[in-house]
Amino acid sequence: MKFKKIFALLTAAALCLTVSSCGKNGDGQASDVAATEDGKKIVTMYSLYNDSEFEKAVVDFNKASSEYWVEVTDYATEYPDDPLTRLNNDLIAGKLPDLLMLSPNMPVDSYISKGLLADLYEFMDSDEAIDRSDYLESVMKAYETNGKLYELIPSFSITTLVGKTSLVGSTPGWTVDEFIRLADADTDKYIIGDEYNLSITQAEFFSAVTNVCYEKFINRETGKCSFDSDEFIKLMEFSSRFPKDVDREQIYANSSNYWDDYYKACRDGDVLLIIYHLRSFGSIRELEKLIFANSVTFKGYPGAAGNGAMFDMRTEIAVTSKASNPDGAWDFVKYLLSDKYQQQFTAEDSEEAGGLFPIKRSVFESLAEKAKERPYYENDDGIKVYYEKTWWNGSYTVNIGVNTDEDNKKVTDFINSVENISRYDMQINSIINDEAAAYFDGRKSAKEAAAVIQSRVQNYIDESR
Repeated sequence: MKFKKIFALLTAAALCLTVSSCGKNGDGQASDVAATEDGKKIVTMYSLYNDSEFEKAVVDFNKASSEYWVEVTDYATEYPDDPLTRLNNDLIAGKLPDLLMLSPNMPVDSYISKGLLADLYEFMDSDEAIDRSDYLESVMKAYETNGKLYELIPSFSITTLVGKTSLVGSTPGWTVDEFIRLADADTDKYIIGDEYNLSITQAEFFSAVTNVCYEKFINRETGKCSFDSDEFIKLMEFSSRFPKDVDREQIYANSSNYWDDYYKACRDGDVLLIIYHLRSFGSIRELEKLIFANSVTFKGYPGAAGNGAMFDMRTEIAVTSKASNPDGAWDFVKYLLSDKYQQQFTAEDSEEAGGLFPIKRSVFESLAEKAKERPYYENDDGIKVYYEKTWWNGSYTVNIGVNTDEDNKKVTDFINSVENISRYDMQINSIINDEAAAYFDGRKSAKEAAAVIQSRVQNYIDESR
């Protein structure tokens, strides 16, 4: 079932494709814009996969807008056998929607180089209701290509490596050689775990570091790659230190109290770094009071640009360059930038489970202030009863406490210094994983595998541009 049918049921509106209005496409030429039965101009959107949160945003927009109606085609539902290939073929054939919901595994760089996406800065700068300075500069800058903004994320989290400052130092970011020296300094220590496990596999580490270093080995602007570099080869070789497979169920079964063991390993320095997904201001308290019980550094991945961290997103949107209804497309993007949409990230549960940071500066700052507030509930008499913010560490309760101004500054400064974005073109990842497997299995040397990766990826990029 298409999104449009779902949305029609939810809003009790019948869709009828009738031509009743006119718009302009990316070339400034007049083009017919279809409309609903009640006269709303239809804004077409393609999506690779269904996303319940984004679906809600579309439903809310359709209810609130008196002029536009967003109609979504979900390719995973419509073409389950190979949705990405079908979507790419439609785009290349010129079947462009007004809006494109992007995913990190889509060949976005190819879309940009082929001129399929519009510069959102042009829409922002021509709209008196929008001011670029109202939004987090680091996020916007990270998603730029040649000074233009072809893709927008309305919210984000950050993936990085975190370690105890006393062990990994206080300066974010490092080279591959610095990273390897830390691992070699004490081989009895486990170099990297993640938020939930002490053990990760060769493939998990190599995939993670490749994703965050994507722009180090592929220049988005020139299309040139460098997978045969010493840094990439060293990362592949280092990945072989991790186990090929990890039986996590057995690990849990062998531990009488897994979480107590996990936190103790982090506190004692037996695990030097963990893969961490920063989703809230309160995360700094969890890291420094619970997991490491000490000051931490957002160290980042080795070899990656800047501080070695990357922006992750749940929703990413683009306006196509040949949109038949560019005004309607921008109206939807503007809704994602609005206070109404952005303020959902300050909801009661946003600091706890699966929260995300908003990109609007004023809402971001209000979220930081909220992290300083003590939690409370109202009793039967309507009186606020405050309580301590605590966390169970596996064997006893830890008082996490609320954020200080210093905590918030540490998180904010870190966010403002992130330069990388989540990007993993499925075709490129498939090439990297296939050839890296030949090294991990002993069929090729790391240098030989890297040379093949370089050749295959460069050919793919050249053909895609």
